[in-house]
Amino acid sequence: MEKKKSWDDIPSLEGLDVDWEYKPVSPLGKRAFVRIKMENISTMFEAREILVKIATSEKTYTGRLLDISEGGLSLCLPAMLEKNSPVKVGFFLGTMKIISKAQVRHAQKNGDGYTTGVKFVDLNEEVAQYIRGLYASQILHRTY
Repeated sequence: MEKKKSWDDIPSLEGLDVDWEYKPVSPLGKRAFVRIKMENISTMFEAREILVKIATSEKTYTGRLLDISEGGLSLCLPAMLEKNSPVKVGFFLGTMKIISKAQVRHAQKNGDGYTTGVKFVDLNEEVAQYIRGLYASQILHRTY
């Protein structure tokens, strides 16, 4: 009786190895969430700029929103904030009032101000869902 052949008996094609573990490349790079840029937010809410209040343990600043995701936001501030410092952020995005704890992830000199990235900490699920909805709205708007 002949031994039944299996796929394991067939060697890999030279130069075309298929014996690997597939890991898809994320279109977001290292980012966990998709960012919505201010130019798109401006179109959605017919607002030239969105002001963001950011409070440290010493002082409160007002900055301009540059982009946002459900993971955090970047804004232009008049002062340099220390990396990893805890802050609170508050602003209106359309009719949604957003207030959250956050952590400074980076700050970089940019002209007269500082481009500052903050990561939301314990963002309210309703707010996260609202931001996800904005991204979906942006994508749907592009398809029409």
